[in-house]
This record gives sequence, C-alpha cells and structure tokens, in this order.
Amino acid sequence: MKFFTDIQIGKSSEPIEHSEQILMLGSCFAENMEAKFANGGFRVCCNPFGTLYNPMSIAACLQSLLDGKHFSAEDLRFSGGLYHSMLHHGKFSSADAEDCLGMVNESIDKGRMFLLEADRLILTWGTAWVYEMEGQIVGNCHKLPASCFLRRRLAIEEIIRTYSILFQHPLMRQKKVLITISPIRHIKDGLHENQLSKATLLLAAEQLVQQENWTYFPAYELMLDELRDYRFYAADMVHPSPVAIDYVWERFAQTQLSPNAQLAVKECEPYFLSLAHRPLHPDSTVYQQFIKQMQDRKQALSVKYPYLHFEEK
Repeated sequence: MKFFTDIQIGKSSEPIEHSEQILMLGSCFAENMEAKFANGGFRVCCNPFGTLYNPMSIAACLQSLLDGKHFSAEDLRFSGGLYHSMLHHGKFSSADAEDCLGMVNESIDKGRMFLLEADRLILTWGTAWVYEMEGQIVGNCHKLPASCFLRRRLAIEEIIRTYSILFQHPLMRQKKVLITISPIRHIKDGLHENQLSKATLLLAAEQLVQQENWTYFPAYELMLDELRDYRFYAADMVHPSPVAIDYVWERFAQTQLSPNAQLAVKECEPYFLSLAHRPLHPDSTVYQQFIKQMQDRKQALSVKYPYLHFEEK
C-alpha cells in the first residue's frame, strides 16, 4: 500500500560540487538549507541582508551587492528607539545610527566579495505579498504602523521583468541559479491569500526557469504532498519541523548534489555535528583527547576530499 504521492525529481544536469561557492538568498527556509550545506562541508554564504521573503527584496539585495552600494544615514528610519534599514532584517537595527550603518555596510562588502566569486545562487522565494513605503518595496516593516505602508501582491510579469533585467548583468549571466519556493506558510496573509501568493511565485519561477535556463527544486511541493500532515510542521503550524527539513534536504542531496559530493556529505556531517558539542569541562583530559580526535578526522577528510570547507562556527 502507498499512503502518499511520490514527487518525481529529476537529477540535476549540473550537479553541485564541493569546489563551488554558493550564495543563498531568501526566507528562513533558505537558512535551514544553509545549515545543511555548511554541515556538509560546502563554502556557502546566506542572506547578507538578513532573511528576505519576497522576490523583489531579494532582487534589490542582489543589485545592491553588484553595485557595492553603501548605505548612509538618509537610508535609515528611526522607530521604537532603534535605527533600521528598510531593506534589512532587524538583526542589523541598533540604537546607534553609526552602529547600524557599520553592520549594514560591512555585511554588504562581505556579501559582494562572496557574490563576485560565487559559482551558484540558490534563491528561495517565500511570498508575493509586499509592503511599499514611499513607492519602494521594503524587506522588513520593523513593526512600523500599517498606515506607513501600501500592501499589494506582486504581478507575475513584474517578477519576471525584474529578474530578466537583473540577470542581463555580465557577472550574473555566469552564475548557475537554482530556485525554490519556500514551504513556509504565510498564514497572516490569510490561507487563501497565501495560496494565491504561492501560485504567483510558482508561475513566475516556471517562466524564469525556461527563459534563463535555471534549475527548479520542488521544496514547496514536497511539503504539500509527500509530507502532507501537520506532524511535519513546527508547533506554530507554519514552519517545517526539523524532521521535514531533514527530509527535504535528503531529497535535495539525492537529486542536486554530485555522487562524489553526496559521499563527502555523509562522511563529514558527523564531524561538523560533533563540533557543536559544548563541553562541561574543557580543561579535562577527556576533552583534550576529543580535540585531538577531531583534528585527526579533519586531516583525514581533507586528504580524501580536498575541496571540503572547514569553517568552524
């Protein structure tokens, strides 16, 4: 007996290798996947502007990185005792304007350098609903009053046009692009409105995949069909549970990573997970032995898989 519908996912014609540098942009689901990539030994950078949900803010982030744009005091808003960039996540906000600008511009510089050398982009769109302030789509509302914004749903053609222009840039045409729709449910928009939003994103993604020769990975469809049960959601009934994230990553690895990369991930994941261990007694003999074992494992992995990235967080 079969109790769910299998989603047929073709193997990538350009599978991901450990020699690649990968820039990821988008929703918090992108950050879930970034953690999997990092624990798999890949060199990856995620969300230099912080978590972004709509395609236009993600495109604005990419354009800013291409331009090397530095923000100034005129680009900030002051609200709730903090200075904010309306294109950035709240983690960049600060009670001090210079501190806020320092974090924003430092992250832009690092993100630009990473983008220049990146081989592949992974974009995760979350919602087609956007908020405009003074004619500009914001990446984050920072709890400002709703009266400050115009809320609307993006048009399919608007998304396609923006990305078509963006990827005419000579640097961007060199990048391999994988796009996915976030399985996170934006229920605050309303259940019906969330479905309209996802449909808009899916239709725009389909046309860009055909037009720009991008790759599409069906994370949204996996959550909707193969994991069609609330037990695969976190307690908020919005975000995928850890089990669901593991499942989606497993399907991703099987279809989007090269066979050699899959083998490397299986071998090095335990190493990176062991690094997360926080000892109660760091000066103990037992822990020193553990450190020596980890160094030996790292050396062995480096010899076997020369392209593994060992950034220890």
